[in-house]
Amino acid sequence: MKNLKSILIGAALIISALVISGFLGSQNKEDIKKPEIQETVSKETIKVKNEIHEKTINTTGRMYAFEKVDLYSEVSGVLETNSIKFKEGKKYSKGETLLSINSDVYENTLKSQKSSFLNQLTLLLPDLKFDFPDEYAKWDKYLREFKIEAPIENLPKAESERENFYLASNNIFKLYYDIKSMEATFDKYTIEAPFAGIVTEANINPGTLVMNGQKLGEFINTSLFEMEAAISLSEINLLKIGTMVELKSIGSEETIEGKLVRINEKIDSETQSVKVFIQSSDKKIKDGMFLSAELKTNSNTSLAKLPEDAISNNIVKVQVENVEKEIEVEIYDRSEDYVYVKGLEDDSLVVIEPTIN
Repeated sequence: MKNLKSILIGAALIISALVISGFLGSQNKEDIKKPEIQETVSKETIKVKNEIHEKTINTTGRMYAFEKVDLYSEVSGVLETNSIKFKEGKKYSKGETLLSINSDVYENTLKSQKSSFLNQLTLLLPDLKFDFPDEYAKWDKYLREFKIEAPIENLPKAESERENFYLASNNIFKLYYDIKSMEATFDKYTIEAPFAGIVTEANINPGTLVMNGQKLGEFINTSLFEMEAAISLSEINLLKIGTMVELKSIGSEETIEGKLVRINEKIDSETQSVKVFIQSSDKKIKDGMFLSAELKTNSNTSLAKLPEDAISNNIVKVQVENVEKEIEVEIYDRSEDYVYVKGLEDDSLVVIEPTIN
């Protein structure tokens, strides 16, 4: 019985050994059939070279005449005909008469007031000679030179309080300043060109009754124009007064030269931009012309030019002795396919993108 049991155990051990051997053999075959494949990764790099980059800022705006006046009447009357008709496109020299409103009635009223003043002063002259003998000569001279047709001259200076009070009590000062006020109003019947320019709007014709406060037209100086444009807050510090600007009209490649003349200190709370003002005296510019502007910045910073693929979230990978190192950089400018960054040393190897072979 014991011999039979021993034979069975031995047989079981042999069978187990054969099964395990067969399994290990099959595993070895599978390992031979499926060898491990190593992936070779090569990465493209670019060598950094920092150079001065002149950043360009682009904006748009409308050019308007720097000197522009809306002409309003401050008196009433009938518009007279001048030698040069007040029409759009008409040019005038500085000081030349633009418009004249008939002032005959008012002029006669002014002369009447001057006559009253002259009469009052004539009546006072004997008393002045008696009470102020030392001052008589200057008042006598003023009276003799007084002309109703001419603008009133300044009064002689009173040398004492007593003389001053005497003149005031006899209405001399009131009559004098009434005349001065009327002369100022009389001058408003004639509107002169404040500068050499051109009429861009004419709203009145000769013979028409003009009312006080009525707009008569618009007059501009064509020698200087100004554009208002908006620059982002992130770029405004790159600009300075005097920066040259290239201007172009829409649909034209012809450039017009301009200059940055003012930078506002106030920030637009909605757009977070700052207003800048560009001037040009180019003869090709017309009032209201829409232009694009290209401003050259005053940046003297050395920057590295990198492809867009080399940077992600302001992080650049640099290869140092076959080891990649991440470096944070500052983006200064962008072009179509490149970025200009600060923060990399010359000859650094920047990883562009991996290529699987």
